[in-house]
Amino acid sequence: MTKKFELVDEEKLRDKGFIQFAQVGRPHGLKGAFFLKTEDKRTEWDGYKKLLVETPNGFIEKKVLKTYLSGNALAIMLDGFINRNEIEPLYNKKIFVHKNEIQLNNDEYIVGNLIGFKVYTEEKGFIGVVKGVSSYGAQDNLEIYMNDSKKTFLFPFIETFVKKVSDAEERIDIVYVPEFFEDDNS
Repeated sequence: MTKKFELVDEEKLRDKGFIQFAQVGRPHGLKGAFFLKTEDKRTEWDGYKKLLVETPNGFIEKKVLKTYLSGNALAIMLDGFINRNEIEPLYNKKIFVHKNEIQLNNDEYIVGNLIGFKVYTEEKGFIGVVKGVSSYGAQDNLEIYMNDSKKTFLFPFIETFVKKVSDAEERIDIVYVPEFFEDDNS
């Protein structure tokens, strides 16, 4: 049985535990498969069993039937999509996975869950709040809104600079590097 969700904003989906991780790419072949579009251009499947797919009429939960590598791209087949004509209108639509499907190691985080975490340094104490997470290829960057300057700065989310992440406290302790918090327009 297919679960249907009304068209809702992403905030409501996040509140229900869904995280966007991909988009529907171009159809692949004639039997309802499509390429998966992800920021990291992944070529391995993480084992998710069900996905929430955006359609023009709302979101539909679909069971993953098959994933495979075609060239250098990951292709996927979902239950209920039987030909490419059903996939074409979904091009660029969002795909979500429920956070319960995501298996994390001790040093891994769902970056979207870090939004709202308070950021601290040993030298300055509380310095701001994570307003977003962006990736420009090299690594993920925390977008930290600084309370004192009312500006947002990018900070590398890598082990060298991040001392501790506490999910329970919604807190991130970082190494203070003044160069990351300087404004070029000053």
